[in-house]
Amino acid sequence: MKNVSASLLLVAALAAVPAVATAQTASASAGQHAAAALRGTVADSLSQQPLPFATVVLQPATTAPVLSTISNEHGAFHFEQVPAGRYQLLVRYIGYKTAAPVAVEVGSGQPAMLAPVLLAPAGQRLKGVTVTATKPFIEQRAGKLVLNVAASPLAAGGSAYDVLGRAPGVLDQSNGFQLRGKKVAVLLDGKPTNLSGAELKTMLEAMPGNTLDQVEVIANPSARYDANGAAIINIITTKGRKLGTNGTATVGVGAGEYGRYNAGLSLNHRTAALNVYGSLDRQENQVYSTTSAFRRLGEGRELRENGREVRHNQNNSAKLGLDYVLSEKSSAGVLLKGMLNTRDRDAQNLARLSDNTLLSASHVQTTGAAQFLSPTLNVYYKTKLDTAGRTLSLNADYFGYRKDWHNDYTTRTFDGSLQPTGPYDLLRDNSPARNSVRSFSADYAQPLGRAHLEAGLKTTFTTTDNDIRWEQAPAGQPWTVDLGKTNHFIYRENINAAYATVGHTVRKVVVELGLRAEQTNTTGTSLTTGQRTDRHYLNLFPSVSAQYNKSEKVQLGFAYSRKIDRFAFGIVNPFVTYVSQYRYVQGNPSISPSFSHNFEFTHSYNNLLSTSISYGHHTNVLIDSYRQLEGTQIVVNSFRNFRSAESVSASTTLMRPLLSGKWMTVTTLGLEYARVNSPALGLNNARPSTYLSSNHTLTLPHGFKMEASAMYMSPMTFGGLAFKARFNTGLGVSKSLLKDAATLTLNVTDVFNTQQNRYEVLAAGLNSRNLDKAESRFVKLNFSYKFGNQRVKGSQRRSTGIEAEKSRMEN
Repeated sequence: MKNVSASLLLVAALAAVPAVATAQTASASAGQHAAAALRGTVADSLSQQPLPFATVVLQPATTAPVLSTISNEHGAFHFEQVPAGRYQLLVRYIGYKTAAPVAVEVGSGQPAMLAPVLLAPAGQRLKGVTVTATKPFIEQRAGKLVLNVAASPLAAGGSAYDVLGRAPGVLDQSNGFQLRGKKVAVLLDGKPTNLSGAELKTMLEAMPGNTLDQVEVIANPSARYDANGAAIINIITTKGRKLGTNGTATVGVGAGEYGRYNAGLSLNHRTAALNVYGSLDRQENQVYSTTSAFRRLGEGRELRENGREVRHNQNNSAKLGLDYVLSEKSSAGVLLKGMLNTRDRDAQNLARLSDNTLLSASHVQTTGAAQFLSPTLNVYYKTKLDTAGRTLSLNADYFGYRKDWHNDYTTRTFDGSLQPTGPYDLLRDNSPARNSVRSFSADYAQPLGRAHLEAGLKTTFTTTDNDIRWEQAPAGQPWTVDLGKTNHFIYRENINAAYATVGHTVRKVVVELGLRAEQTNTTGTSLTTGQRTDRHYLNLFPSVSAQYNKSEKVQLGFAYSRKIDRFAFGIVNPFVTYVSQYRYVQGNPSISPSFSHNFEFTHSYNNLLSTSISYGHHTNVLIDSYRQLEGTQIVVNSFRNFRSAESVSASTTLMRPLLSGKWMTVTTLGLEYARVNSPALGLNNARPSTYLSSNHTLTLPHGFKMEASAMYMSPMTFGGLAFKARFNTGLGVSKSLLKDAATLTLNVTDVFNTQQNRYEVLAAGLNSRNLDKAESRFVKLNFSYKFGNQRVKGSQRRSTGIEAEKSRMEN
């Protein structure tokens, strides 16, 4: 309780920080009256979203000096000491029409608050044909990289997982995504997904790409975000516009080695006070994956494993929400989402033990089925406390996760002549999971002149209940419990957090200071062994960022943040996951979270060229570890904390419009380097890697659009893993039909079928080469049709308070 009180006092103290309002100042000429302040905001005329860093010019009717400023990150601008008189206000913003001059009269000594200046996206009409500016697939904005998914033909018929794989600098690792060497927390509409590893991949593959609007890639998030995760990917779903009813129907087919299809329907109805919306989506596919491993065992012996698995997936998702305007100042709503995914698997794995000749072999056949149900509930209330812009938002959230999982393994052994050596062995597991996350948060925002304050409180309760039951029947014997693998483990976690951030604009510099406090209580209990682990700790996470807008073309930025890297819930569970008769994965209940100090410098020029350099120092770093079970050839992949690690990354992105903007190119060149400081264990191996990604979008006559993308990453070594080079490409073409109400899209992913994960394990005396190849080349044909009033304003985009915990749920 003492720690919570300290957190509340911290927020109260920061909330009391006064704003230091500094603005453009003009000297009044002789004979003029006392000057006054002038304030206003700039926003998008369609979405009503603020437009940051717009150029604002105040042109006097006389020969007095012209005043100018730049709107801050919230779209607000501010002039101080404006001499009394008549003026014209001019506002310019790249990609938007210049608004008509606004007549302004400044009174003697009286502050003036202007009505919001609304800018329309650039476009013009020629002979009945509308020509509008085309958004590039990738945009560099202040503090983040934005993927405009709705503008991508390659996204149609694909999934959110496919989209994230195309983000510059984002790598798909076995236990989640990484960005510039940092672990990534995945959010959905600003809220954590609470999934990671295989479970996160399942959810993203079940989410149709055409339901996404944008993806934000934030390398250095501020204190307003949960401290877990050094980087953030925020997936923003689509929304509509004004009053009325509309919907979108989608259907698609495709093929790789097997066929696939997808279908979806979304509806949205909005009146002046009520908005009701919902959607249903379904995907069904069958995909294969292959694995191979080669390991030297000593004494001239070698072990080779080759596996192939076919999975049949059925993914269903549904959403139903309601927003209601209670008054001019307040609104409330409820959102219920759910996913039901089923999976059947059939796998074969052949292992051969040899020296110069074959000594023995074994074959494992695996069949199994799994079902995943994940309901999510959000209830919110938002109100404006006064006309000055103070707001309060309350959110209550629930996330449930139910997994039913079983597999049957049949192992047959052979001698060097491939003759059976005895009866086959049977092994099976039944591994249900019942997890839940409950959260409540309160967020407060207040403008302070040219400054802005945000503060909030949040509490989260998480429970994971995994009951791993293994049974064996060796050589045809009766079924018995396998005590070496069976384990019932319950993990409970409570995080209480408080944060405050203060942003301030001083002429051309935008500064934001933040501090987040998180008090954590955890309990891990093995009901099988009686082992119990309790932890309680309090940590502070400061952050600071500054952006210098040198001109309309040049911006420079700096950011620092301290972060915590909390382990996925599956990693702390000591149960064993059976990969093959020679490979296991096992959790570690003794691991602790890792901490990092993250620094980043950025530069952008004329919305064409952006560069970033970042450095991270990680303590108590959590990485993969490997060991060989004594007296066997079994390798166990687990997780351990190591003293420290360093990471360095750099990237430069060129966004170049060609052919009068009809051809948009986005190319990123980057460097990654990471090193573990643990030479005694042979984990300090490090080799930098460079990557190159390029995306090209071409707008053609008659409603055609084409897109091509490619990515190459050179070899990289980190710790005990040495990764080989990676390369993949994609092509897509779309055609607008039925007066732009419909879109037909054809695309091919991984055209040359080169997307695979090749790596070597060089730790703990092991020497193995591995290749994991998931099916990645598909041809997809997708048709979408929009009906009803397409000017409907969409549901309120809101985030829940449980996203960081969802991202940690792991198979």
